[in-house]
Amino acid sequence: MLRDTSGQDRVIQPKGVKRKWLIVGVVTVACAAALVVTGPALSSLFGADMTVARERVRFAVVEQGDMQRDISVQGRIVASNSPTLYARSGGIVSLYIKAGDSVEQGQLLASVDSPELDNNYAQELAVLEQLKIEVGRYQIQMKTDILNNRQAIEVSAVNLEAAQVNKHRAEISIRDALISQREFEEKVSEFKKAELAHKHAQQQFELDKESMEFELKGKESQLARQQFVVDNLKRQVDELQLLAPASGIIGSVNVREKDSVAANSPLITLIDLSAFEVEVSIPENYADDLGVGLSSDISLNGQQFAGEVVAISPEVNNGQVVGRIRFVGDSIANLRQNQRVSARILIESRQNVVKVRRGAFVESGGGRVTYLVNGDVAVRHGIEIGARSLAEVEVLSGLKPGDEIIISSLEEFNQQQQIYLAN
Repeated sequence: MLRDTSGQDRVIQPKGVKRKWLIVGVVTVACAAALVVTGPALSSLFGADMTVARERVRFAVVEQGDMQRDISVQGRIVASNSPTLYARSGGIVSLYIKAGDSVEQGQLLASVDSPELDNNYAQELAVLEQLKIEVGRYQIQMKTDILNNRQAIEVSAVNLEAAQVNKHRAEISIRDALISQREFEEKVSEFKKAELAHKHAQQQFELDKESMEFELKGKESQLARQQFVVDNLKRQVDELQLLAPASGIIGSVNVREKDSVAANSPLITLIDLSAFEVEVSIPENYADDLGVGLSSDISLNGQQFAGEVVAISPEVNNGQVVGRIRFVGDSIANLRQNQRVSARILIESRQNVVKVRRGAFVESGGGRVTYLVNGDVAVRHGIEIGARSLAEVEVLSGLKPGDEIIISSLEEFNQQQQIYLAN
């Protein structure tokens, strides 16, 4: 018999068995480490009411600092001075310009031929001249009457002096018995008559003078009244020549050459290009916070210009209030009527407040709730919002500087208490 090789064989353990147990050990250790590391995250995940991807929401950190409360409004460039010229009386229009023409202050733009007004002016002017003649004639008559009265006073004074002399002689003669008592009494009576005539002449002079001055004042009053009538008509006649009240551009011409127009009809609109303002529409809920004199920034053609609020309308139209902003500083070139612009009006400035960047959470949460972020978890949190600006809101309570919150819309969270933020 042949011997086998059993005596030469020995049992060897398979190499794959050790490797298998090694791999199992490594995986076990790795899983244990992963559980230790991800345990809190898994706990948060399973404890959350809802899971949201981080890229779908926006975050902001609460800060403390100064805050400017402002609003953004849209508006258009308007000329602060754009007068409309009217026909002061009905007539035929003659035009010397057309729409779009550049004009200088004082330049003749149009004229209105009004025969009726010209006729009224000529008639009243004739009445004025007649009254001037009457006043002049009466002044001459006054001088004549005064002269006659003065002559009467002088004559009565001479007669009084002669009667006084005769009376004195009669007194001497009666003492010497040269004349009778009757003759003496006649001389005394003549003196008294002369004295009374002189006194009456003086009184008549004063009375006539006062009467003539009163009459002259009445005639001069009529003359002054007529002068006012003529001056008014002269002004109306002069206003039939329509002159440019300022330098600018003719915006619109409402009539054609040789048209017949009625009194007070609008004829020409002039746009003064030297002074522009911004007419803005302001939401009515901000109207009470605004006032004349507030500073503003005007964005125009990619540039910022300083402005100042100069007017706020008291009337609300479609939830909007109309305001006017004037450019501050040097005049700005290349502005156009009705050009669209945007502006930011600074309402107030607050110092050292707790604030956060503004987002949709203000409207969706009513300014009373947000989600406070802690790692991968966001918890619903009550807050109180104060002043609001375009970029920031003031936090009155519920948050402190350094807190991170969600500032995007909260509607998609459906008022869940805890949100898990997945990466």
